[in-house]
Amino acid sequence: MTDKKEDCEELLKELRVYRNDMVARNYPFQQISDIITKWEMKKVKTASDELEPVEDFLDQAEREKKELEESYQEAKRQTEERKSKEWTKGYDQWKKNKDNS
Repeated sequence: MTDKKEDCEELLKELRVYRNDMVARNYPFQQISDIITKWEMKKVKTASDELEPVEDFLDQAEREKKELEESYQEAKRQTEERKSKEWTKGYDQWKKNKDNS
């Protein structure tokens, strides 16, 4: 893969020299300049391009954070409900024992 990249860079280097010579001589051949510009602007695909975009990662992290917060709130609600039922059950038991005494 590196050889191809080096070959492309070498080709671009040669084309730039050719273009600069044409410009210096005021040749009206815009096509070669357009080709060079196109390839200069073309993004070279790298290993980092294979990675997930940062925006997607941040969005996913925010979604997971929201889901965890919702899960935590639900667990908290259920715990409070359980405590409330246990307290009520304990109170009812205490009241029953008190009334029977």
